[in-house]
Amino acid sequence: MNPKPALPPESRQPPMRLIGTVIGYFFAAAVWLGYLVLRVPHRDALPVEEFLEKQGGVVFLYTCGMMICCGTIGGSLYDIRGLIKHSTNNDFDPLFTLSYLLRPIAGGLSSLVAFFMLLVGALGFSYSHDPVGGAGWTSFDGRLPFLAVGFLAGYSSQVFMLKLKEIADAAFSGRERDNGNGHGQTRASESAERPRKVA
Repeated sequence: MNPKPALPPESRQPPMRLIGTVIGYFFAAAVWLGYLVLRVPHRDALPVEEFLEKQGGVVFLYTCGMMICCGTIGGSLYDIRGLIKHSTNNDFDPLFTLSYLLRPIAGGLSSLVAFFMLLVGALGFSYSHDPVGGAGWTSFDGRLPFLAVGFLAGYSSQVFMLKLKEIADAAFSGRERDNGNGHGQTRASESAERPRKVA
């Protein structure tokens, strides 16, 4: 009786379509970032106030676009890192597919939110440039720290969302306590309404 031939190990490599999509996210965001950097209006020799009065809205929109691109690049890079790891370990699960497709989008949105939070100083970072009225996001040099933070927010979008949750919890729970509607009272009333277990 001949022994059965050994079956080849199951291939659990990431699908090529997913790899192509993630790389497509990366290159599309990189091309758009380059385009926006080249096309954004420059201040040149104009005073800041005059430049903002004439081109402030356009520069703001261009900067928002750059932030989205940087976040998408960060999310795509995180995806590529994960795909390399799964390819090396041969352990890709199809359940991961949707998270890989959505992470660059979440990264772009996280980067945009990070830009807004930086403008109001909610993330605790400080720059030598005045972010609203000074050279901050209106000049190339002043825009670079924002783009770097946007890239990091996109790369670690899950951590960034947890940070946003902490900020939101601190902001809104404080307001509820001031209004007499704190979580402590709600939890106390809920526990009072629950029937007690008899041992």
